[in-house]
Amino acid sequence: MTLGTIGDTIDAASEIPNVQTAVLSKDLSFQLESGRRFGPIEVAYKTFGELNRDKSNAVFVFPTLTATPQVASETVGGKVFPGWWQNMVGKGKAIDTEKFFVICADHFGGCYGSTGPSSKNPDNGHEFGLNFPGFFIRDMVNVSLLFLKHLGIWKLHAVVGASIGGLLALELVALKKNLAKNALILGASHKVSATYLALNYIARQAIMLDPQWNNGNYYGRGFPEKGLSIARQIGHISYLNHLLLESKFGRAPVNEKFRNHVSLDTQYRIESYLDYQGKKFCKRFDPNSYIYLSKAIDTFDLLREFGSIKNAFRGTGTKFTFITISSDNLFLPQDSMELHKELLGCNVNSSYNEVNSPKGHDGLFLETGELASLVRDSLGN
Repeated sequence: MTLGTIGDTIDAASEIPNVQTAVLSKDLSFQLESGRRFGPIEVAYKTFGELNRDKSNAVFVFPTLTATPQVASETVGGKVFPGWWQNMVGKGKAIDTEKFFVICADHFGGCYGSTGPSSKNPDNGHEFGLNFPGFFIRDMVNVSLLFLKHLGIWKLHAVVGASIGGLLALELVALKKNLAKNALILGASHKVSATYLALNYIARQAIMLDPQWNNGNYYGRGFPEKGLSIARQIGHISYLNHLLLESKFGRAPVNEKFRNHVSLDTQYRIESYLDYQGKKFCKRFDPNSYIYLSKAIDTFDLLREFGSIKNAFRGTGTKFTFITISSDNLFLPQDSMELHKELLGCNVNSSYNEVNSPKGHDGLFLETGELASLVRDSLGN
């Protein structure tokens, strides 16, 4: 059984060919939930497929926490650029780019071309760092809505999101109840658990306690690699089920000489694997973006925002499809099931599906088969 195939080869690819950029709020008209007006806002994005004449085939895919807008693979100038969800999006795939016009944009607050903490502050020419405004999932969705308006798209065939993408998709439907015909929510629910809050807190502490972090002012200076690497390792463990880790690594040493010795260096294969994942991640992601985006995840709570699930989704014409992974420890299947039942109680069209897989949260991106069939069916593809 292979672990992290996509994590090893695709998720790390930050090179994005032919990326497009939309510039929004040039007049500082965008208002954050905090009340602060902010702009200009750049949104880096990619599209795949063709928009039909009546603009009815648009599928908006929110990326995962650290994924690029390169959701599907493509060949440019003879070079193949892999997509982070290429087993699901592309020609003839579950989200078929011969049928749908697929849009994927870097998060507001991200670091793949959209405006975020590593962007230059137009007021002084320096990176924002911690001067970047704090934001919520709702702010990220409002930027996305402004972006779709910029593209001239007023109706979506579907909004699709997994993990943080699922939170964003839920928020989008709650704010614009008739924008999306379909909402495909994978591995997400109406709030995150206390365990997830704890893991995010420890990950942020790892970054912020790195001396090189320098209160967020590390641009052009020493990079807080150790802290960001540890943060990624914490996250990576949470994406994988413990039984899968046991079957893949167990207590195997990196070298036979360690079987009868104690080493303060890397001794077990699981340690070596995590070190590799952490170091690779540092080559492509901004620590401040990790801090800001993880805080946005923490604060997501539809009950807090709307008072009840009924208030959030009453009157929506969107059809919901929930897909969970049986071994997911990050977003428990029962939490998605709970939200599904709440929607049914509001007379909202909703279906719930659980894929039996040992791959944990990452099963959303590593599985094909049954998962692809469910995605295809949810889109009427």
